[in-house]
Amino acid sequence: MTKFFCLIFIWLNVSNCVFGKILQEKPVANHTWIRISFGHRATNMITKSVRILPGSAGMQVSEVTGSMLEKNDQAGEKSLLHVGKTDVDMLNVSVNWHSPVAEKLKLASHKDQYTINNDAMWGYLMRNGSPGQSARMHDDTWNQPDAPKLTIQLAEDGTKGFSIAIEQLLRHGAMWLPEHDCYITLTEKPVDFQQHLATLTGKRTLDLVNSSPDASLKEFKNKWEDFGNPLAWNVSWQTRYLGTTGHLVVTAAAHGSIYKFAIDRFANVRPDFASPHQFKLDFSWPESQWKSQRILNGLPILKTQFEKKGQHLETEQFAAPLTKLPQDGGGEIPSVLLAKMRFSGKPGPVSFGLKIAGVKNGVTLEAKQSGDHWNVVEAGTHAIWLSVNTSSGFSVKTAKLVNDLDSSITVQLTFNGELNATNAKEILVKLPSPTVAAADSNLLENVDFLAKRKSVADYWENRLNQGAHFEVPEEAVNELFRANLWHALILPRHRKDEKGKLHMDLPYANTAYGQKNADWPVNQAVYVDYMLYGLRGHQAMADAEISAMFDSQQQPDGRIGGFANWAVYSPGHLYAIGKNYLLSHDREQFNRLLPQSLKTADWCLAQLVNAKKANAASGLIRGPLNDLTHADREWAFSQAYFVAGLEVFGQALAVHGHPRAKEMLTAAAQLKIDVEKAFSKSSVKSAAVQLADGTWNNFVPTDAMINRRLMDQWYPSDVDCGPLHLARLNAIDPRGWLTTAMLHDHEDNLFLKNQGAANEPIYVQQATAYLLRDEPKAAIRAFYSLMASGFSHNQLSPLEHRWAWGQYYGPPSTDGAWFELYRNMLIHETDSTTLMLGQAVPRKWLENGQEIKVKNAPTNFGNVSYSIKSQANAGTITAEIALSNRNPPENLVIRFRHPKKKLIKSVLVNGQVWKDFDVKKEWVKMIKPTAGSYRIVAKY
Repeated sequence: MTKFFCLIFIWLNVSNCVFGKILQEKPVANHTWIRISFGHRATNMITKSVRILPGSAGMQVSEVTGSMLEKNDQAGEKSLLHVGKTDVDMLNVSVNWHSPVAEKLKLASHKDQYTINNDAMWGYLMRNGSPGQSARMHDDTWNQPDAPKLTIQLAEDGTKGFSIAIEQLLRHGAMWLPEHDCYITLTEKPVDFQQHLATLTGKRTLDLVNSSPDASLKEFKNKWEDFGNPLAWNVSWQTRYLGTTGHLVVTAAAHGSIYKFAIDRFANVRPDFASPHQFKLDFSWPESQWKSQRILNGLPILKTQFEKKGQHLETEQFAAPLTKLPQDGGGEIPSVLLAKMRFSGKPGPVSFGLKIAGVKNGVTLEAKQSGDHWNVVEAGTHAIWLSVNTSSGFSVKTAKLVNDLDSSITVQLTFNGELNATNAKEILVKLPSPTVAAADSNLLENVDFLAKRKSVADYWENRLNQGAHFEVPEEAVNELFRANLWHALILPRHRKDEKGKLHMDLPYANTAYGQKNADWPVNQAVYVDYMLYGLRGHQAMADAEISAMFDSQQQPDGRIGGFANWAVYSPGHLYAIGKNYLLSHDREQFNRLLPQSLKTADWCLAQLVNAKKANAASGLIRGPLNDLTHADREWAFSQAYFVAGLEVFGQALAVHGHPRAKEMLTAAAQLKIDVEKAFSKSSVKSAAVQLADGTWNNFVPTDAMINRRLMDQWYPSDVDCGPLHLARLNAIDPRGWLTTAMLHDHEDNLFLKNQGAANEPIYVQQATAYLLRDEPKAAIRAFYSLMASGFSHNQLSPLEHRWAWGQYYGPPSTDGAWFELYRNMLIHETDSTTLMLGQAVPRKWLENGQEIKVKNAPTNFGNVSYSIKSQANAGTITAEIALSNRNPPENLVIRFRHPKKKLIKSVLVNGQVWKDFDVKKEWVKMIKPTAGSYRIVAKY
């Protein structure tokens, strides 16, 4: 009996513990009445069909009643309201829900040598964003999986409407959603609508843009601090590549060279990530102050300036071929980095030093004097690593420094001299890559700095002259346009493969990532081969790279592979191929690419068929998103490229006369319908987000399967590779409500400090949406923000990341994104029949006496040349246009954005009075123009 009672006692205690735990975990019931009203701002009578539904598990909606209703209105499970013209109708709904019990999600984290606080950009955004932005992001309910939501459905199929997070309504007391003309408050503690509006003192970013003058580069250079502070290495994501400081300019002697040079802010030089020749070259002028660094005339010639007690040092550097370029196009180009140090200024002693070391273990270097110059050679082989010529009057001291880690030898040369008032002193450094054999020392000895400088400038100028010409009255823009091309041309590595066949590697950047093949084909094919080469007329270059990617990345089933197998790789390849054919109409090259292209297209079509079977409800493609987001989900980025890739490739096939064009276009059209429907439904089910003016609007998720922000994933999943690409690529209506909602959310909440750029400026996804919506001021703002955040301010090095992530210099995909935006601001195929010129020209570019020039620019309607010249003081702006005879557009539109916003009074076309112009839109329109020249004069 004693044992029995003991067992009973134990059982009761255990049972109480278990049942107590169950009772503790049982959700707590909550209740409130919510008032929902429509018709506050509508100027016309509108019929609203309203269903109020539970938006989360465990919620109950009951007793929907109406107030201020008319006879033709009804309230209930399905309410029918007729509102507008001061008629406001209200619904009161009783809502019960359980308190959330699910474990809260954690903010995404990532740890490497560059990240701050190991976060994945979200933490940095919330700490360093504008005050209102940070508060709104902290207020978001993303981290509570079972956060109670109420859905207000405004269409039977669930594609219109919105949801609200109950917790946010309770905290804020009221929510005004102007896009839905809907006001929500608590029935038992109502906040008066006008009283609520009076508390909304903020402004949406885009409202500020539309009420302000055009943005400027100066404005955004002040907002985006120049990257790579040379005086204080103060942020962890600036580079430390091989001991450099903050920032790099990467250059090479010629296109495709495997020997490249990276120069930091102090003129120190390193090889690129995969160079066969590894070295470190550092310069030192003790106690001097760094003053500036810039490229010259948009070419890969770099000038760095220092100052010390009235003395000045100017260093000029560039890479040049040491010998003639190889005839076979290979990248084995013996190269030399030339650096001329010129000392001038206050008379007195000068002491300058340099150090060179081999990076690989076991390299022993020593200094040898050879006549009037010094060579640093490798012990044993006597191969020359460095050659230095000095002005007379310099004495040279040498020293050897031993690296304790690998016992390698660093050679140090110190130059001592006396500066006088009449003559500058110079030191000329020649850094060969690869090293030069002792028997070929005359190659280095005979290098003439000025002759090499001219040949280098001529080489890159010749490359520029092979393509389109763009010139505007803003020198910084012209310099970046020129720099774009060599940024792209120095990226590839032309090498011999194991069979001796010429092979092209296309790394993402030259100082990071894998260097073989093309690990990120979408960035190369779309952002370089289309956006840069295709749009500038370097078609042969684009086709060669696309072919190289087919050769290295196409899988047996047709899929385009790459790092992390992004779902966009295959349709992105089709998109680039189609875009370039529409621009060039090069039938011969298109025919060469067709067999592999159709194989990739078949793989894409097969994914659509599989999606219809597996995901019958949505029909959307599932696959990995990007590097760190590998789950097979219905990512917006993927859907956007499947729609655009098949659509654009189908358009190209149609122009080509290929029988499979209709198949591609039909598949794209059906997917576009499915995409818009799926993301509309997902947005309706997602909790609305607050904007900078205190109002609320729809949130559009990046994954159609998850109705919230994905702050448990790194920032690019929601933003850089996020849903705005749907609008950029026309997979949804760029003018529709989904796009409007995304633009406001991104500008107000997701772009750091509301400065108009994602962490990876390359994507600039909002800018194309603005052009498609014909909102030039917003597009101009995105243009200057990208220019200031995506490139270092004077050297114009393209960047990969802008904040809170490891920085890598030199990805030309950033150049491609910038140029596509720049080009489309000046020349834009707004649809399949219309060519628009000057769509988003900054007004300052058309101040009196200024001129815009475009020559031989490829378009879908043939090459176009035009100029716009302003005689604003005399009351005219004149455009000269030359259209191709290939296939002139059905509609030619040219916009004249007068510098003082004056309205057009009259127009002449080729001397004849022209009536087809729109004063409000500032454009002149021509229907069915023919090939040839047009002179259009707008008079004010």
